[in-house]
Amino acid sequence: MVLKFRSCLIPALALSISLVLCTMFIGCGAQIFSTNSTASAITHFGYTDSPLANTIVPPSYSVAISDAYFGMTIHRLVSNAGIASNDSVPFPAFPIHTFRFWDVAYWAMLEPANGQYDWTTMDGTIATAKQNGVSDFIFTLGHVPRWASTNPSDPCVSGEGSGSCDAPEITAFDDFITHVVRRYCGVVQYYETWNEPNGKEFWAGTNAQLVNIAHDVYQIAKDPANCGCTNGTCSPGGGVNPNQVILPSISSINQSNLNWLDSYLSAAGAAAYPYADVASFHGYGYKQPEDIVQGTDQLKGILGRHGLAHLELWNTEASWGNTTTYDQEQEASWLMRYHMVQAVSGVSRFVWYAYDNCSWGTLWGPACGNSSDNWQGLRPAGEAYETLEGWMVGATLTHCERYRNGLFACELQRTGGHAGWMLWSSTGARLPILIPKKLQLTDYRDWQNNIRALSGEVTVDQMPILVEN
Repeated sequence: MVLKFRSCLIPALALSISLVLCTMFIGCGAQIFSTNSTASAITHFGYTDSPLANTIVPPSYSVAISDAYFGMTIHRLVSNAGIASNDSVPFPAFPIHTFRFWDVAYWAMLEPANGQYDWTTMDGTIATAKQNGVSDFIFTLGHVPRWASTNPSDPCVSGEGSGSCDAPEITAFDDFITHVVRRYCGVVQYYETWNEPNGKEFWAGTNAQLVNIAHDVYQIAKDPANCGCTNGTCSPGGGVNPNQVILPSISSINQSNLNWLDSYLSAAGAAAYPYADVASFHGYGYKQPEDIVQGTDQLKGILGRHGLAHLELWNTEASWGNTTTYDQEQEASWLMRYHMVQAVSGVSRFVWYAYDNCSWGTLWGPACGNSSDNWQGLRPAGEAYETLEGWMVGATLTHCERYRNGLFACELQRTGGHAGWMLWSSTGARLPILIPKKLQLTDYRDWQNNIRALSGEVTVDQMPILVEN
């Protein structure tokens, strides 16, 4: 297992959020309306103690949230002597639709020597995941084995040894990806072109070399000779190819990384970048989870410039950051808020990193590096994940309202007349909220899904609650 270390992203209780300008997101993004704008079919929450800063409407405000939105990286579904801990972890008690293999199974692990393959970890992980309801798998390219590297003496810093961050010998690369596509035909249907190539720790090659890799991944993964399906049966040389290729994912949305992405997409030499079926990014870097709304807006501007505005947008890796000495309820709060604001900003799938990584986005077990943290089992943030998934899946997210004092109110509707509002204070300040009688709300759920009768007023802080009828 490769443990990833980044700067701490735990949310502070104090926040100064600049107001988002009233604008329309590029392409498939959400729409933000000013207080002077109106959007049909929107019922406003009606909070009166602070001015309404904006109303954010997702691109698919009439479509229920799919369970596909919730994805996960789990390092140790099977025991493996080659990773830091040989103990496997039980599958989460909550459903997971999408599983990403990065830091679980990757090229340097699967083909440690030319033509010598070890599929043990990947096979075992798939078997366990499928038994527990996982239906979609993402395989991410990267971690070049030294024997296949064009620069095997480059020390790199990604944790996989010399040459792992450099461009591979293209014949070896093509042979490897062909083996993967053929072996996992009908099981692995998503191929992420490269992991965080904006950073030298994962990619020290050129844009032109990465475009060549993207071209080959696209051709090989989508070739029916390597994988095709007919009437639910999939095999090399079968019928319709089911595979989709995901854009190389930048590590975070900031100006430097957006400049890199713009340069990379331009290197393809086409008005519309031709080697991706899904647009993606990694959403690290947000101390305040609500700021992802502005980040995805910026990203969509770059994607639209290169003909990718129509693609689904996925966040294939993110969490709050390093887990060592920070308040676990803050982590739970960050997770719930981040999932909600991503959904309203137009992200249709999100893979958490990582369930059992003891130092990065930890949802299970102790936080390594902190001798006082001997937590066993599911952590509070893991409880919050389970609660939030129950709130969101199958519900229609019509819009979110942000008030200038930091209150967020996001409406979730279900068939049969069920209506609910997820409320939280993005500043962490305790806000007494008078519940408007017109909404006819009777109960509220806390972040652990405990249900209580709702009186006329409820106090909201950084931890989201759901008020409902």
